[in-house]
Amino acid sequence: MPSPIVLNLYDPQTQEIEKTFTINFIPWKMLKRAIRLNKSLASKKIDDYEESDIDEIANFVISICGDELTVEKLDEGSDVTEMMTVIQSIVSRARGIMDPTLPPRT
Repeated sequence: MPSPIVLNLYDPQTQEIEKTFTINFIPWKMLKRAIRLNKSLASKKIDDYEESDIDEIANFVISICGDELTVEKLDEGSDVTEMMTVIQSIVSRARGIMDPTLPPRT
């Protein structure tokens, strides 16, 4: 099994980790969404992101992590780098599995 994907939520005041979500299982149906989202974002510069792009990222991550996570919690306590890493990690996992030219993962 691949390494888990980790998303931390931080206390905005202290910047200490309040909660960690460890994602071990990614449903197959999420692959299409991850690829679509990744393509959409890759074609834009960060300055060109719209609120709808940010909302789509948040909704995608919530759908992976479960109902305990909310948009409000992400807005207040998530790190932008970790949010983008979740999407990229899912797409990278799929690429590694689906591309026979890549070496096998151990």
